[in-house]
Amino acid sequence: MLSIRELRDRAVIRPIKRAVEDQLLDLPGVTGVDIGARTRAGSRLREQVIVVSVARKRPREVLGRDGCVPAELFGIPTDVVEEQALLQHIHRSSEEPLRWPTRTIGSDGAPGCPLRAVRGGSGLAPCRSVRLEAGEYRRIGTLGVLVAGDSAEPMGLTTFDVGCLDDAWSVGDRMAEPESGQVHAELARAALSGRVDAAAVRVVPGLTASPEVGRLGPVTGHARACPGEPVRKHGFGTGLTDGVVTSVDATIRVDHGAALGVRVLREQIRITTDRPHFCGPGDAGAAVVDPSGRLLGLHVAGAEGGVVGYATPIGDVLSELDVRLHPRFQSLGV
Repeated sequence: MLSIRELRDRAVIRPIKRAVEDQLLDLPGVTGVDIGARTRAGSRLREQVIVVSVARKRPREVLGRDGCVPAELFGIPTDVVEEQALLQHIHRSSEEPLRWPTRTIGSDGAPGCPLRAVRGGSGLAPCRSVRLEAGEYRRIGTLGVLVAGDSAEPMGLTTFDVGCLDDAWSVGDRMAEPESGQVHAELARAALSGRVDAAAVRVVPGLTASPEVGRLGPVTGHARACPGEPVRKHGFGTGLTDGVVTSVDATIRVDHGAALGVRVLREQIRITTDRPHFCGPGDAGAAVVDPSGRLLGLHVAGAEGGVVGYATPIGDVLSELDVRLHPRFQSLGV
């Protein structure tokens, strides 16, 4: 956990970081602005600074005076690191047909067992395909967690890039479970703003919706993330992994492709791990929870290699999409 002094230093830096981050994001190659510990030769120091991420470090003489990150801003030192947030969906050929869910029929003609319950941590793929150089493909991410709107009908959360694909989306777009190929949800609402990258999909009526999230088990409520806090997530791509929250102040530039362009997401949760990876392709939309099972955020992006992940705070997601954790949860948290 961060020390009291480190937390106080971050509180002092926060308004300065917010005031200068647009100026920094305009510099060539800058991919993000955050608050964190200064690093030297791979070692983490206690000093809290404004951390500027770039796609690739380049010599000062190449960038020129106006293209360099200042050594300090309003008395706050800066640190430059190589890091870039990338969307974490995957693509599969769209040749395999998708179908509406059905119930199996026994040998005696009686209805058999229903389909497996729709639950968090499973895969999610819009039926509408995207055109890539090699042909038509479906985009696959993760259905993160069960939520509900005013009518209490079950919906699942994912990211905008998974649920909507591009700017041609519309309410009612069909969603499928990529393993079975069966359609089990429809797009209900979505938001791509300065703080939120998310979508909600409505579970097809008649299907069972489970409040459990993969190997994480049931979600017990929701809360705000805190730097130094251990977390876990279960995504379609990499399954169950764990990490540590290193910041709740990350501002990142994310490329959403030709239709939507580069978007800036502010005050995201940054998560790191000392394991081989925390996240990977296919994990977009995964629920991030604390040790008590409370939902903290929705995984939206990760750095190459998967050691660093970014999540949108769940409070912002619930507010902007106008949804809440499903009533089947025992507690709605804070």
